[in-house]
Amino acid sequence: MAVPKRLRIFYFALGMILVIGVFLIVRQVRGPGRPASVTQALRTAPLAPISSRSLGHALGSDSAPVEIMEFADFECGACARFAINQFPLVRERLIATGRLKWRFMHFPLQGHANAPAAHLAAACADEQGRVWEMMDLIFSRQDDWALGRRPQPPLRDFARSLGLDLSRYDSCVETGRGQATVDADRAEGERLHVNQTPTFVVNERRWRWGLDYDGIKAIVDSLAPVGGVRAAPERR
Repeated sequence: MAVPKRLRIFYFALGMILVIGVFLIVRQVRGPGRPASVTQALRTAPLAPISSRSLGHALGSDSAPVEIMEFADFECGACARFAINQFPLVRERLIATGRLKWRFMHFPLQGHANAPAAHLAAACADEQGRVWEMMDLIFSRQDDWALGRRPQPPLRDFARSLGLDLSRYDSCVETGRGQATVDADRAEGERLHVNQTPTFVVNERRWRWGLDYDGIKAIVDSLAPVGGVRAAPERR
């Protein structure tokens, strides 16, 4: 018995919807234009050799087999979401276990009027050994300082809540002592052709796709599998 024409059209449309749906799910998982293999992605990623190991704010063991450098802007919404939703897992499961070293790099973007004040505040917190706690507050309470005309007061409140020596913090901000750190990081990013945030550099190769915890773990597992042989991306 022949299938009515209307049913054939319906089944055809349903099949097309299923095909498109599967395609979109795969695309979402892999990311637009992202290779299926992490090692393939790293092998084809452009080289981004670091000029100095003293740049940025490092977290993790110097002997970690993988190092990821993150160029971030404190006023960047995507950077804040990564810091709040993804980085705690990265820190707990990969950095704390010695498998990954992380290097945060200041990269305030032009057009983000309040970002320079936040980056200077973080650099000044670093003088007192509290940069990571300060960055957590800056990202998690982004609206408190990024939306107003005067970002300095809420940033100073963050410093107070962390128990920083406020006279020392104020001196650092007023004299701009921490600005050299911010400027050096930004200059490094420009040298490496960073033009958006967040941008990640994995073992001196610029990663061209977005990253979350699962993606970072896949990279670490690929380059330094637990109980396996470390695989390094080819250098050209």
